[in-house]
Order: sequence, then structure tokens, then C-alpha cells
Amino acid sequence: MKILKTQQTSTLQTNFFKFGNLILPAVSLVSLGLTFLVAISNIGFEKKITIFLATIIFYILFFVFLNFWQKNNAVSEKSEIDAEAIFDAEVEKQLLALDDASRFFGASLKTADMFRLALSRVQEIVPHSASSLVLVDKFETDLKIISAGGLNSREFLRVERISRKGLAGISLNLRKIKIDEKLTLEKNVLSYEALKDFESAVAVPFFEAGEKVFAVLTLYGNRSEKFTEDKVKILEAMSNRIAPLILNSLAVERNHSNALTDALTSLPNERAFYLILENHIAESQRKREERPLSVLSIDIKEFSELNQKYGHSTGDKILAFVADNIKHELRKMDFLARSGSDEFLAVLPTANEDETHEIVARIDNIFQITPFEIASGEKSYLKMNIGAASFIKNGESAPELLQTARLKKETTKMGHEAKVIWFPKEFVN
Repeated sequence: MKILKTQQTSTLQTNFFKFGNLILPAVSLVSLGLTFLVAISNIGFEKKITIFLATIIFYILFFVFLNFWQKNNAVSEKSEIDAEAIFDAEVEKQLLALDDASRFFGASLKTADMFRLALSRVQEIVPHSASSLVLVDKFETDLKIISAGGLNSREFLRVERISRKGLAGISLNLRKIKIDEKLTLEKNVLSYEALKDFESAVAVPFFEAGEKVFAVLTLYGNRSEKFTEDKVKILEAMSNRIAPLILNSLAVERNHSNALTDALTSLPNERAFYLILENHIAESQRKREERPLSVLSIDIKEFSELNQKYGHSTGDKILAFVADNIKHELRKMDFLARSGSDEFLAVLPTANEDETHEIVARIDNIFQITPFEIASGEKSYLKMNIGAASFIKNGESAPELLQTARLKKETTKMGHEAKVIWFPKEFVN
């Protein structure tokens, strides 16, 4: 399509150029004829001189204008030829492929998957060895690598925050594509291990709602992969297609995250808890005794009284305080969620009864030594009600395990210490 338009424009400019070459002799003949007629006329000598001077000035101005116009057309024609060379059939094919991806996958793929899909198209036109996608917060102050591919991608993902002194930050500031030919800018923000295989980089800002940059794509090339001005033009065209794809994927992930996250504590909610528990149960069913699994149900003793006495604002702070402390005492592999009110649920993969006892003891102990500051000078030591259930022994489905854990938690409210866990011999439906 673009190639056809370029050819049409080029043909039109060529015709204008030929027309300019014909009109110059015509104007010259008219000027000579006018000069002859004035010379043989009976008008006064002063008027003849005035007409002669006007004719000469008009002829000179016309010649300068025509020369300038022809030069401009020549530059424009060369530019169109360059554009035709850059946006060839293969580039058009990849651009159309990105448009198809937007229609078919725009609202279904995760950001990492969409990033890989888009980069596979870019790779065919602009070869590179590695890439990273830097997400920009709404204030344009926080830059974070959320996805990376190619060589040393793990090193890129280890960098939690990117300084604005790097290539992505400069591209964000300038609001345009920026080339870092010798990685001078990137060496300010990335390690030697991340950059050791590359010699140049280019950053491409992705725009949302006009001038707002929401992400920056950075490509890294080796000695043979040069980012020229021609490549910049291609990247600019491709960025207009890629930006909506990434933006839609981010929106999908945010909506999905909001649906599975508790707004108060930022923990996953009960729906997320069931999804994670079902996955771990499937793994434990496959390996049975080789892969133990435990579930905890935890709530705060006398939380209703505290909430009523100090108000809902303090109650919310207590919930956030409890969530942080429980999470701190769990292992990295463990999963903590908030169910509702003051109940928290935990999945403990590979944890047998002894390991579960140890984890519960740690949770119980942290609240004994860490008081919650209600107000200036007023502190309260919170206590937990905790119940646990183990896979196979207490059930083999998510509802069975959770029901047992909640029943055992209720026994602690009837006089048992929170750190004592009762594992019934069999789960009774």
C-alpha cells in the first residue's frame, strides 16, 4: 500500500519537474517579446526604462523560484525513494502481522507473551541479540524492567529499578527513539554481566494518549547488529503497532490482579487461594506421600472487640500489621491470602506435620514479641487462633482441607493454646 502511494507521488513529482523545464523557455520568449514591443512603441523613454527593469526583475525572481522549487522536488523525490527502500514488502508484511496480532490477541495474552510475540516480528526486520521492556509509572519517575528476552535476560530482570540516567530514561525524557552506539548510557544503570555481549542499543518509547509514555522498549545489538537511521524509521512505524498490544496486555493483567487481590492488605484473596491450593493438591496427588502439603487457617483473637473499641481505621491497620508479620514468618514457597474479615489462609507446600508445627510456632512467637502500636504510648500484643490440616490425613480436596483447618482453629477458641495443633485421624464428611 505504502509502496503504491510512493510510486504515485514520485510520478507526480516527475511530471511537475518536466513541466518546470518547459515553462522556463516559454517565460524567456515572453520576456523577449515584451521587450521588443516596448522598444518599438511610442511611449516615453522613462516608461520604457521602467518596464525594462520590471521585466528583468520578474525574470530573475522567476528563475530563482523555479530553481528552488526543482531542488525541493529533487530532495522530496530522493526522500520518497529512501522511504520505498526502507518500507519494502517484507516490512509491510510484518506491520500487517502486528495489526493481525492486535485484533486476535490484544485482550487475551499476558504482557510477557505479547512481548515475545511482538519481538519475534521486530527481530525479522531489526536484528538484535536481546531486548527489555521497561514499564514507566504514571508520574514517570519509576522505571522497572518487567520483561526481557535474548542473551543475558536474567541479568536484566535482576535489576528492580532503572535510573533515568540510562538509555530508557533519556528516551523517555526526549520523547523519541534514542541510539546508544557505545552503550555509554546503559553502563550507568546496568552491570557488566548484562552488557558484556553487546556493543550498541536503541530505546523506543511507547506512547499512550498522545505524549504520555507508558513503557520503553530497548534492543541490544552485537558488532554486526547496527541500529542505523533506517532502522530507527522502521522501529518508529512498528512501535505504533506494538504499543497498543502491550497496553492492552497490561490492562488485562491489572484487571486479573485486581480480581485476585485484597485491596486492604495487598494479599491474594480467597479466590486466588483456591487456585493455588488446587494446583498444589494436583501435584501432591501425583506424588502422594513423597510431597506433603498443609493448609493453615488463622484469625485474630478478639478482633471484633478491638475493632469496636478503637474504630475501623485502627482495625484496618491491625489487619495490615498481622498480614506483614505472618508473611515474614512463612517460607518463600508458602502462599498467604486474606479470606475475609480477620481470617488469613496459608498454603504450605512440602510441609509435613513437624514443619507445620514449626511454622505455627514462629507465627505465634512473632506476635508475642512484636506489639502493635495503637496510639502514641499505647501498645497491644495480639494473639492468633490457628488451625492446620494436612493432605491425605485430613482430606484430598481443597474444601476438605480448608474445612478441617477452620474446625481446628475453632478448637483453639475454646481454651487451647494457639500453638497447639490437633490433627484428626480421619476427615469425616
